[in-house]
Amino acid sequence: MPRGRFLRALWCAVSPTVLLLASLASAIAEDAGEATRSSATAIRKADAPARESEAREAMCLMIESAARESNLPLEFFARVIWQESRFQPGAVGPVTRSGERAQGIAQFMPGTANERGLLDPFNPVQALPKSAEFLAELREQFGNLGLAAAAYNAGPRRVQEWLAGTGPMPQETRSYVLAITGSTVEDWARAGKGGKQPERIPASSCRELMALLKQAPNPFVAGLEERVKLAAAKQWGVQLAAGFSRDKALAMYGRAVSRLSSVIGNRDPSILTSRLRSRGPATFYQVRFGADTRGEADGLCNSIRKAGGACFVLRNRGVPG
Repeated sequence: MPRGRFLRALWCAVSPTVLLLASLASAIAEDAGEATRSSATAIRKADAPARESEAREAMCLMIESAARESNLPLEFFARVIWQESRFQPGAVGPVTRSGERAQGIAQFMPGTANERGLLDPFNPVQALPKSAEFLAELREQFGNLGLAAAAYNAGPRRVQEWLAGTGPMPQETRSYVLAITGSTVEDWARAGKGGKQPERIPASSCRELMALLKQAPNPFVAGLEERVKLAAAKQWGVQLAAGFSRDKALAMYGRAVSRLSSVIGNRDPSILTSRLRSRGPATFYQVRFGADTRGEADGLCNSIRKAGGACFVLRNRGVPG
């Protein structure tokens, strides 16, 4: 292999790790006293409402990273998941004519989950990236987000039959598309692949939708709040992504999760923020998983590296021990 081509191939292989370590080195090079308190430290000192906010941030982090990895608008993907399960990973749908039930936060039918390579539909770390990936493929197949949402709800074959005039569109799916996009399925069908798109999707952010959960008790969110509280008290962290751009940190995390869901399991991510005096007012973003001991953190990071990922073990500031 020519030397130039070899070097380019070598860079492609190691660049994710180099970028992660470079961003981490920038943070580590600063003395701990030069950085402001991270959001995790704020959680430890905050009251219950602040912990609720961080719990919503953890869930929205998963949703945002999945949407970005598949190049979906965040508000569209968040509204799909809201309509499907109200962000509840343990959700189980009603029995269908086939005798099966949709499962998990993204409401995958067992057959579809198997086809998509989704091992555990009740694990949001696995299910959300698979859901976003599926929606992106449906958008490519049908030409726009509205018909992709219809196909996600009713199935691609039913949408194909409706477009061909050989089958009906269920009323449930009509309401589903309108709730998510603000336009009717007929509007989206007329837009097609090359026509003018209907008015933009309602701009409800993930956090705005999560705030609606306060109007009705949600056992999962309550449990997530408790796990975020416990994670904030952990002495060690395994960092998967970092950078001065929140979008880039989320994108890095999204790429990692899409490859490492079997290693990460049900761990809830936290996004920490700090400011490094030598870099001015810019915010530095870090995505981590908590660990009680250095050994536990090293074990998780070693597993991530063996699976082809990049990570770094850091002690969480402000945690006694």
